Amino acid sequence: MNRLSFIFFLFAVGSFAQENSTNSDIKKQIEDYNASFAIAFTKGNQDDLVKAYTDQAIFMPEHSRQRVGIKTIRDFYKQWLKQAKITSYQKTILELQDFGNYVLEIGTFNEDLNLNEQKAFSYIGKYAVLWKKPSKKGVAPTIAAEIWGSSSYFDDKNIPDINDIEIPKTKKYIPTDKLTLEVKERNKTIKELVQNRQGAEHAKMFMPDAMYLTYYTPILSGEKEITDYFTEHEKPGTLRIEQISIETSNIIYAQKAIVEFGFYSVDWRDGDNHGNVKGKSINVWKKDSNGELLLFRQIVNHD
Repeated sequence: MNRLSFIFFLFAVGSFAQENSTNSDIKKQIEDYNASFAIAFTKGNQDDLVKAYTDQAIFMPEHSRQRVGIKTIRDFYKQWLKQAKITSYQKTILELQDFGNYVLEIGTFNEDLNLNEQKAFSYIGKYAVLWKKPSKKGVAPTIAAEIWGSSSYFDDKNIPDINDIEIPKTKKYIPTDKLTLEVKERNKTIKELVQNRQGAEHAKMFMPDAMYLTYYTPILSGEKEITDYFTEHEKPGTLRIEQISIETSNIIYAQKAIVEFGFYSVDWRDGDNHGNVKGKSINVWKKDSNGELLLFRQIVNHD
């Protein structure tokens, strides 16, 4: 049995029960990394900021384009620190989901910064980091992907203006296997629901114990909070979605989840007002007991 067939077999027999237990060594390593990152950020030590990333790491900062690889991530932090003085930074871990060969860390952050010649600003939000477990004992985990976003609306003039001109455009992932094609079909359904303003139906694409981390909003947990959000956010009215694309840039097959990296573009119109919104996401899919592919965790931000 090949690898993808074996993964599909695991999904089909309902192996997607929530995993709350995480190896204590990995947990300690993540906590130590977060503490060292905070020190490096406030001191402006760029080498320590990027030590956990690899050439394959997917980096999704808020109000900036997706970047891949340690070189482009280093450039992001170089620009950030050139424009801002970080006076304090703290992460609080809310959960660690063990997916077998990967661990998903979800938490909140508080970053106090001063842009050049501007007053102090508290950048408060939530984040997710996908950690790849090491194959050897005693080796530190590496960051496979990272994304974050504010928990409330804010003026992006309060954070550094990152120049993405040299960052390549995000490319579509071409599906070649049954699971990826299934994810693509689920995204097609979501696209139709968003365009038709069917928020309550959109919420049904999530598992009952799902978490949704979207732009300018605190973390939404569970069926009721997610349903309430989509019912209001995507209700029928004067707002029209004239065009929408939802694409996949990459897929990681963890042992106990599918981790999809997405990007989207939405053209909207409301009376005389209109515009375009672009963004990106990390989507963690699992299958329920009926074999239906649903969102277990989703983290979204705007470019």
